[in-house]
Amino acid sequence: MHQERTPGNLPGELNHFVGRRRELGEVDRLLGKARMVTLTGVGGVGKTRLALRAAASAAATGGFGGGVWLAELGAVRDPGLVDHAVAAALDLTDHTMRGPRAALVGFLTGRELLLVLDCCEGQVDAAADLTEALLRQAPGLRVLATSRQPLGVPGEHVLSLEPLADPREAVELFAERAAAAQPGFRVDAGNRAEVEELCRRLDGIPLALELAAGRVRALSVPQIAGRLDDRFRLLTRRGSGGPERHRALRTAIGWSHEMCTPPGTPALGAAVGLRRRLRPGGGGVRVRRCRSARRNHGRRTGGPGGQVGGAVP
Repeated sequence: MHQERTPGNLPGELNHFVGRRRELGEVDRLLGKARMVTLTGVGGVGKTRLALRAAASAAATGGFGGGVWLAELGAVRDPGLVDHAVAAALDLTDHTMRGPRAALVGFLTGRELLLVLDCCEGQVDAAADLTEALLRQAPGLRVLATSRQPLGVPGEHVLSLEPLADPREAVELFAERAAAAQPGFRVDAGNRAEVEELCRRLDGIPLALELAAGRVRALSVPQIAGRLDDRFRLLTRRGSGGPERHRALRTAIGWSHEMCTPPGTPALGAAVGLRRRLRPGGGGVRVRRCRSARRNHGRRTGGPGGQVGGAVP
């Protein structure tokens, strides 16, 4: 018996999804009990890729008759255009005089639908306001969001995404992408220690690993490791495919240092501190240390850093 394809606009995967089995299971579990799930984490940690894989898995089950839809908010610069961006992502055409939010509510009411809101950090307030309104008025809607910080929507469940903690997953990801860039590349007894050290120095951050793997066309693994002192210049991706934020480590780290900066810290001072950690002998970008500092600050101030990993009351 032929199963009808779930409607939606999820992009196809261009390469093999590596690791994150535990996190995928957790996202699936949360979507089974909560109507709002947000994946948080530093830039380059893989929030978008995990959300898209989880959404594709949800679509495959056939549980969302209204479809599984992706709305990308990374390019939205005006908070007043968030509603329009989501309506456009749903391919929603409304010939009445209603505004986009009213049209969205009318469309979503009575539908079982999963909406992926990607890259909400640029418009957190507008995204949160829209999400809460839609969830209240469309009982069949579930939302999976990605953001550097929780949206603060009532009932939100937050999953904080870590860098790849298992060294084997980091090595597998590097090897997979390196083999795509340079056919014949493989990790074996002769280079495993070098690859493991490179992955360790990149802190298991998926974007950094993928960008480094792309360099094996021209450089050996030891040569890549030797040039990490200038990793901003080294870790870039040529071409126009994919979001700009995924083409250079500099952009991802620019997002990440904000996660490490307590409110009130001058932006210039934060950037200087980050660059010191990236200089020779700086020890790399210690994402876990940054996350811990942010969380501790949140506990002292009652800010969102203290809420990561649980439901927002």
